[in-house]
Amino acid sequence: MALTKTTSIVEIDAWAAITAATAREGAVHDVSASYSSVLYIEVALGEAVAHAGYGVYVEVSYADDNWMLLTGPLSGTIETAATTTVNDAAADAGDSTITLTDATTGDFDVVGRKWFILDGTVANSESVRTKSQAANVVTLFQDLLRSHANGVNVYDRVDEWCVEIPFAVSQVRVLIDNTDADCDIYSTTRISKVTALT
Repeated sequence: MALTKTTSIVEIDAWAAITAATAREGAVHDVSASYSSVLYIEVALGEAVAHAGYGVYVEVSYADDNWMLLTGPLSGTIETAATTTVNDAAADAGDSTITLTDATTGDFDVVGRKWFILDGTVANSESVRTKSQAANVVTLFQDLLRSHANGVNVYDRVDEWCVEIPFAVSQVRVLIDNTDADCDIYSTTRISKVTALT
């Protein structure tokens, strides 16, 4: 008889800024009831100035104490992100395309490129991936998750990692250290868990 698994995915840390020369201590997440867990970590460059790097650290614990390094530092893109703006009167959740002011600036027109929409409400930001581009209209591999106002900034660099959490772990958190002196970055963390096998 085949087993059926029950899965869930939740947001641990919403998109938020990590200003230059600061670190973000992510929320502690309990995985003690999970048979299998995978973290999804994304970090976006959020200014069009040279960025010298950052480190991502995944820490684990058995009881929200005695934190130990599971993996890291994971290192992301070191460069100057290109930027332009949304030029779309109807960049709505569910849309499969979005119009930019200049989609040929940087790598917004590169197939497979993941890039960042910095929403006016930072927690409502999102990453998207280019499927094709014509006349500044970018077709996406996945529909927009959220609606975005005309004129918001976009940046052409998002780094991503999937990290499997060992079965014996009880607690997990993500620390991100923005070691650059003058460039802000943005991050989010989600987790998927197998919570039942029937």
